[in-house]
Amino acid sequence: MRLLKGCGMRVLAIEGSPRERGNSSILLDWVIERILDAGGEVTRCCVRDLSIEPCRGCGGCRERGECIIKDDMAWVIEALKTSDHLVVSTPVYFYHVPAQLKALIDRLQPLWVKRSLLGSPWRRSRGYLLLLAVGATKGDRLFEGIILTMNCIASVLGFTMMDPILVRGVDAQGAIGKLAYVRQMVQKNVSCLADV
Repeated sequence: MRLLKGCGMRVLAIEGSPRERGNSSILLDWVIERILDAGGEVTRCCVRDLSIEPCRGCGGCRERGECIIKDDMAWVIEALKTSDHLVVSTPVYFYHVPAQLKALIDRLQPLWVKRSLLGSPWRRSRGYLLLLAVGATKGDRLFEGIILTMNCIASVLGFTMMDPILVRGVDAQGAIGKLAYVRQMVQKNVSCLADV
């Protein structure tokens, strides 16, 4: 976890890749750079460095909207509470997110419980969620599963989905660095985030 300071908007940047310096991580670096240039404050959360157990499906969160598992997920939820916006960066694994990121997503269940079952919204402000996804293949439906999941997360967490930055056909580690059009997408999308 790294806190990068500026002023203005507070952004939680979740890096979902299990591989250090992977293409989705480089893409996230570019987005963070733009946010900091705009005066934002970024907390970077590398899921591979966290200890997050998968959801047990025990229903323990149904009474108070709190998970019974004590691990790094408590820190993630606190970081979400204090963030204006959320950026999620992920590679595509079999048309979805890697297991480590999926465990984090599933552990957001207590926040759904708070909002939907207990009628207690857990955050007051509305912000934006920006998805960054990089996949090796060029399939038309490559990002559908991830987009559906992120739309659900945005709804549960009280964020509005921005147009995602989706990159197809990139596999070799670091290959995204040679794609100028991707940097242009970052310039456009993150400028929009800075304007809200």
